[in-house]
Amino acid sequence: MPIITLADVSKRDVIVNLAVMFVIPSTDKGVFYPINASNIVGLRVKAAPSQEVEAYWRDDTYEVNLQKIDEDIKFVEQHLSNNGVVVLYEIDIFSEITSLERYAPKTFDYLFKAVQNLKDKYSPKGFYNDQKETWL
Repeated sequence: MPIITLADVSKRDVIVNLAVMFVIPSTDKGVFYPINASNIVGLRVKAAPSQEVEAYWRDDTYEVNLQKIDEDIKFVEQHLSNNGVVVLYEIDIFSEITSLERYAPKTFDYLFKAVQNLKDKYSPKGFYNDQKETWL
């Protein structure tokens, strides 16, 4: 099934679509989102929920960082391969990934590519993504 990217996710979206997995940025300490719902899943992008320097991963823990990323991506892929639908809260995820670039550039590259590969592999077929040249 497809992975859909949205700029914003509302509380209503999450509650009404319980079969849909909503992927949001997360930390090693857990998912921090105003809604506590079973269909919200975190993609770990840093150590702690803060903008402080200490909250970000470093490349000296690169292998550990990759294990976390791979684990989260695998969980999302399992849902997709079981005909599940995934909504990627793209603006939040990519803003967190971009912040990571300052502190862990190798980890940033890996995470960015992992998310992009997921989007490419599971992009929706038959609407805007396939026809964007004609929509411009």
